[in-house]
Amino acid sequence: MQGRLKKLVFYRLILISIFLFMGLFFQLQGISVFWGPHTLFLFFICLLYATTIISAVLLRKFRNLVLLTYLQIVSDALIITGLVYVTGGGLSLFFPVYILVVLEAGVILERQGGLMAASICSISYGLLLNLEYYWIIPSLAPRYPYHSIYLLYKLFLAILSFYLAGYLTGYLAEEVRNRGRELKKTKEDYSRLEAFNRYVIQSIQAGLLTTDLEGRITFLNQAGEKILAMGASRLRHLPLLDLFPTLEKNPQGGPRSRMETTVQRTDGEEIRLGLSFSSLKDHQGKEVGEIIIFQDLTHIKEMEESIRRSEKLATIGQLAAGIAHEIRNPLASISGAIQLLKEEKEEGESTQRLMDIILAESGRLNHLITDFLLYAHPPKLNRKEVNLGSLVDDTLEVFSRSPQWTQEMKLAKVIEPNITISGDPQQLQQILWNLFINAIDAMEGKGLLEVKVQKNGRRQKVMLLVSDTGKGISQEDIARIFDPFFTTKEGGTGLGLSIVHKIVESHEGDIAVESRPDRGTTFILNFPTS
Repeated sequence: MQGRLKKLVFYRLILISIFLFMGLFFQLQGISVFWGPHTLFLFFICLLYATTIISAVLLRKFRNLVLLTYLQIVSDALIITGLVYVTGGGLSLFFPVYILVVLEAGVILERQGGLMAASICSISYGLLLNLEYYWIIPSLAPRYPYHSIYLLYKLFLAILSFYLAGYLTGYLAEEVRNRGRELKKTKEDYSRLEAFNRYVIQSIQAGLLTTDLEGRITFLNQAGEKILAMGASRLRHLPLLDLFPTLEKNPQGGPRSRMETTVQRTDGEEIRLGLSFSSLKDHQGKEVGEIIIFQDLTHIKEMEESIRRSEKLATIGQLAAGIAHEIRNPLASISGAIQLLKEEKEEGESTQRLMDIILAESGRLNHLITDFLLYAHPPKLNRKEVNLGSLVDDTLEVFSRSPQWTQEMKLAKVIEPNITISGDPQQLQQILWNLFINAIDAMEGKGLLEVKVQKNGRRQKVMLLVSDTGKGISQEDIARIFDPFFTTKEGGTGLGLSIVHKIVESHEGDIAVESRPDRGTTFILNFPTS
């Protein structure tokens, strides 16, 4: 209400100033619109200025603003009655100013105030006319010979106009304020609903983007920004096909619902996304675009591939176990027989060479079958708390003295202290040994072997990295390196990395490989923290 009263004071000052300038203009032009002295007109104008200024001062200190408004209305009605009197009474041109008082009260105090102001103005104007008619007060204008019926008719019209103005103004003011309150409440509800929708959309873990009918991106939530490693401002108004080129054609020829695609992020990582499509409609049900919900399926696809590989390896492992058991016994007999032949006193040079070849090949075959059995039926885990850094140091110490290590090899290791995992020390050492041998073979005896042990805080895991500067692995071969019997080394069995993969899985970990031709290879192993 205080704000409305401040506006009223401002408008009153403007209106009073207009009255003042009109009076001065008429006086300077010699136009006679006042039957009384001009100084009385200026006096009442000054009274209006004074009451306005007093209201402005009291507005800051007076707490009962309704009472202050009523006092202002009464004073205005009395001053305007005096103004009407000095400008002709019943013939005054300033009679409509009463309406302004009624409108003022209706706007500020609504219907009750408007009707109250109409009553005050009716009484004031009626008294003025009757006092003039019955010569109780002198009339400043030439006496107009109006009849008593005319007087009643004039009063009736004045009172009717006052009350109609007061009622309608108050009613409209109430309606405006009610609509304003409803609109404010609606805006608050809308803001809360909008905030709720925004928080829901921003809180979901899946990416969500919307497009317009032209296929341009209009919105991307925070999860989508993280998945794509792109800001929403960068993607806004970008054609969807620029982000997902494989969406250009739908193989089914009908509306899209679900599909998968590959996207290369700005950091160079290639990820697999699962997309779900639905129509975006406005409040009238008219289609205005499309909603795409997407998820990063990269890890899920890796898990599926790992499960398929495990199933495949389980079948092969059972076959390998059967073959190994069938071959090992005859192999033992052959080896024993060759040993006896070698102990014979009479032997030729060719016989000796033949027996050496047979012994070497039988040893190789025995090694292959041993790997078969290890892969098919790995020993049960003997879990202990293992300091992974110490285990890496011990394995490197032994490996550096093995025949595979050369003087042209260099070693770099970064090991965070006090990193422990729950695992079988012997099987973990076998993982390291196989990875070290593969690295040496890839570098052909010269290069840099780098080993890192650190905590992966983002995934709450322990990370082991083994890197080399060798010839690398082609993209076609990376997908097959953990398959049994697959090898690119001459004389290799193709079981080393398969055994590594199986041991890592038995320790509830995961293994990945990054490699570029002629730039080396990095094996990344993650184990749960103990």
